[in-house]
Amino acid sequence: MCTVSLCVSLCLWMHNETVQVAMALEFKDKWLEQFYEDDKRHRLIPSSIESALFRKLEILDAAQAESDLRIPPGNRFEHLEGNLKGWCSIRVNKQYRLIFQWVDGVALNTYLDPHRY
Repeated sequence: MCTVSLCVSLCLWMHNETVQVAMALEFKDKWLEQFYEDDKRHRLIPSSIESALFRKLEILDAAQAESDLRIPPGNRFEHLEGNLKGWCSIRVNKQYRLIFQWVDGVALNTYLDPHRY
């Protein structure tokens, strides 16, 4: 399992200061991290969902509270049950979803799931 905590340096030009901003997103799979951080394609990501997947990862990254994940309603944010109790998901499209553990405003162990009905 690849869990990476990322930090981004932002330069505040008005105050000439550098501030560390922690990202609110950690990945289970290195290839998904590379897709998001480095715009690197992967065979497990269908080209038809790349744009939507990137948008959903941005939403996860920017979220500070669960309520942020409920907007837009198309995210279909939910707490999962059964063998995924303690995990959450948002939809990328009808077939794919992002599954993660939401802990203190951070999406941990985020992975792409080809949801099967």
